[in-house]
Amino acid sequence: MKSFNKINTARFNRTIKTLALGAVVAMTCSCEDFLTIYPTNDVVLENYWKTKNDVENMVNNSYRMMTTGDFTKRLIVWGELRGDNVVEGNNLGDDIKNIMEANLLPQNGYNDWSIFYKIINNCNIVLKYAPQVLDEDPDFTEGDLDVIRGEMLAIRALCHFYLVRAFRDIPLLDYAVIDDDQNLYQPQVSPREALDFILSDLYEAENLVMASGKYPVLADNKGRITRDAVRAIIADALLWRAAFEQYAAQGGTADVAEYYTKCAEYCDMIINDRNAYVKEYEEENRITSIGWKDDKYPLEHHPLTNAGNTGILDNPYSQIFGTPNNVRESIFEIQHSSTSDNANFEVPAFYGYYGLTDFTLGPLSAPRYMAEKSNEGLYAQTDFRRVSFIEHEDGEADLYNIIKFNYIRASGTIDKPDYKNAAILKSTGTKDNNTYIMTQTNWIVYRITDVMLMKAEALAFRNDTTNGNTKDLENAFALTKAVYDRSNPYIKASTDTLTYTHGSAASLQEVILEERQRELAFEGKRWFDLVRKALRDGNTGPMLDILINNKYESNQKAIRSKMTAMDCLFFPILERELHANPLLKQNPAYETEDLFEKN
Repeated sequence: MKSFNKINTARFNRTIKTLALGAVVAMTCSCEDFLTIYPTNDVVLENYWKTKNDVENMVNNSYRMMTTGDFTKRLIVWGELRGDNVVEGNNLGDDIKNIMEANLLPQNGYNDWSIFYKIINNCNIVLKYAPQVLDEDPDFTEGDLDVIRGEMLAIRALCHFYLVRAFRDIPLLDYAVIDDDQNLYQPQVSPREALDFILSDLYEAENLVMASGKYPVLADNKGRITRDAVRAIIADALLWRAAFEQYAAQGGTADVAEYYTKCAEYCDMIINDRNAYVKEYEEENRITSIGWKDDKYPLEHHPLTNAGNTGILDNPYSQIFGTPNNVRESIFEIQHSSTSDNANFEVPAFYGYYGLTDFTLGPLSAPRYMAEKSNEGLYAQTDFRRVSFIEHEDGEADLYNIIKFNYIRASGTIDKPDYKNAAILKSTGTKDNNTYIMTQTNWIVYRITDVMLMKAEALAFRNDTTNGNTKDLENAFALTKAVYDRSNPYIKASTDTLTYTHGSAASLQEVILEERQRELAFEGKRWFDLVRKALRDGNTGPMLDILINNKYESNQKAIRSKMTAMDCLFFPILERELHANPLLKQNPAYETEDLFEKN
């Protein structure tokens, strides 16, 4: 199969220009309602679905739409903006400012979910019409169809999964909308029903997509859905399925061990598969292993081995975020292209939200508590992950440029090369490490440390103590510590080591949540992690204790009152959608007097 970045789109583009009411136009045009889909006439369908290239172009369209700003901006806004990783920087728009201040309004443009349903519908169109190409083009085989079907099911599931985490009660779209005679309106379903549907799609996709590492083009192994990518989404969805089940129990006993067990099993499949994949790749390419030989996990290490005390301090970071299609750790990426001959791929959204060129502060800043150089800060002084943000230089107090994804190769010094006893990063000015190189990278949806910490979370919450068993907690802590130690290879003080209260599941659960924050900061994970915690706790109190103390230095009581109800953790349905779809119901936290009559 051709790389979706390499597909010849000339024929596809010519076709689009001739289709006033074509399916692809419907997917890419602006529409008032998420299912205001312009119909496709019989001539279009008859003339288009003829060749393997036709199918691949439509598959490519699903991936391309995930690179658009409409899509990627929402991964940041929905997954980070309300969390404690980001505070107000410079030039916040009104919509972002309102969300940041917990003023969620149904009119806010970031409640617009239409791009997700456009992608879902594009997947459904491929699922509906690709099989008929088997009779038209002998080059299009059953094997080709199986892989494509798996990819479309997985992307459909991923889009629904983002929606259920952001909005909770969502419509499910499992058919292709191509005709104005179809029923364009779907009601919302409960999150548990949505997740069961999502998991059903993923279980089918798992057996259809390409195994990881089997695409001949390296970029495809990260930018297309592979088996490890499907399994990562499954593991994530299982954590949420368990959390919603625990919340539904409302203080009773929820039978969720099966979800946590299955999550851990899927994470093991990924870890084992990645180890085998990396070993095979390095042997085929005659690469000397760059991990620790006794390491159980496929992690980047690149430890300093020179006798001096200067050098690149962030080699793992640079390898993961600065090297496109990192083999060892990256599982699935939304791939952006900077080449002039591929104008369909937009500049990544994080260039507009995080740190900009010349270290100009973007709309979002890292908060002060993340950067404090004390035991009270989020990161130990030995933690090389500090290079993902730097102190702002324009005299604005407590603002820190987020440079993760945007800059790589932080050079600097460490206090002393006593590697066994370790060292701390040495300040060389206003930035901890003052030599950076700007880069353009991909948005990583899943990587191996995320998977390791998902498994740790599953084990810590399963916490099987039958017959005095403590292995769940021990294994969960080992996974978490492996992630932490990779970024703290030169620990100096005992206070910088990772610990938890032995035998206490609650203590370990807090450690895992905090390590996920350190490791996955600014990657669209933090708010979702906090919501999952609140669901398990059955109330927002403990989660708000973390969030408000870290994020808000003023108006804490007012902010807390706005997020006391569980409904407030999810976004409101866009007001325009409520006008268009009479079956939609507003999130109760945002219901107002109905001043309009639905059509």
